[in-house]
Amino acid sequence: MYAELILQTPMLELLTKVFTTAFVVIAIALAVGQFGPIIGGALAGLPIVLGPGFYFLLGRAPADFVSLTAVYSVLSICATQVFTLVYIVVGTRFSPWVAVTAAGLAWLASVNLLRLLPPNVWLGVVLFIVVTLLTRKISLRFTKDVDKVRSAESIALLLLRGGLAGLLVAVVTTGASQLGTQWSGLLMAYPIGFTVIYVTIQRQYGTDITMSTLRSTLLGTASLVGFCASVALTAPHFTALVAFLISLLVSVLVTALLIAHNQIQSRNLRAS
Repeated sequence: MYAELILQTPMLELLTKVFTTAFVVIAIALAVGQFGPIIGGALAGLPIVLGPGFYFLLGRAPADFVSLTAVYSVLSICATQVFTLVYIVVGTRFSPWVAVTAAGLAWLASVNLLRLLPPNVWLGVVLFIVVTLLTRKISLRFTKDVDKVRSAESIALLLLRGGLAGLLVAVVTTGASQLGTQWSGLLMAYPIGFTVIYVTIQRQYGTDITMSTLRSTLLGTASLVGFCASVALTAPHFTALVAFLISLLVSVLVTALLIAHNQIQSRNLRAS
């Protein structure tokens, strides 16, 4: 099935998904080493998978289809918060692959409940806020503040992982885009990008750094919600390019505000 989908998908779309994902996975891993887990986690919330996915979807699907798909993506991101929390809880005791499996099952259970809700963008945003507050509070018991980052593995190995991650994301999102609005939106927002980022960071920096980064991504995903909510609201009223650029700008602004907020908090903690 996936081989046929790849053959039917324009090469530009596949290459864009591969290279953008690989670039962001590598950039976030390096950012964690350079700036620490708090900023790295905020950057992880940028629309790695959803950006290219919705860019091409906006160009070839009706506006109402894109808008409804984006609403379901917001609901799916709520399930991503559960995914991240379960990874934090399980990953502190077991290997990254056990944590990924448990988190994936938790995402699947969550998303099957969330898809029963009415597809309303504002309901999705409110639900995201509630779920984020709960998961942040619970995750605090399983994470510790970490400032020092041990040296990372070789750049060559990181480049290899980034490339494989990009290929994996391209295959998954290409398959998701062939479905209807509900499952297209839910699966496009499946945290496959987070999966490869989490595993890469844990391999590079160890468990403590990873869990601290993951707790930061619980806030960082606000950027994804801002992107998807903006797509849902702008797609029916603007051209595809304008809707995409507005949504991307909202996402970047949310990430910038989160980084600024985290830096102010860190300075205040050091001062006290």
